[in-house]
Amino acid sequence: MKKAQSLSMNTIVIAALALLVLVIVALITTGRISIFSRESADCKNQGGDCKPGITCPEGWKLFGAGKCTVASGEPAQICCIPIS
Repeated sequence: MKKAQSLSMNTIVIAALALLVLVIVALITTGRISIFSRESADCKNQGGDCKPGITCPEGWKLFGAGKCTVASGEPAQICCIPIS
């Protein structure tokens, strides 16, 4: 085997290992990002409160990005945040 062939084989092995590491890091990061986005969309985490109905009571305003979790059979709720 010539020295030039050995160098290119080493380069291929190193590139394959680097690609494997990048894929693993991407998988870990993707899982963490979905957890973060789910938690940050929660109404309570945004300083709001889930209210039943289609409009917020006086002194509150609608926060459309907030998510309210409702058990089945209960009326729909909206996320309202206090007006400062």
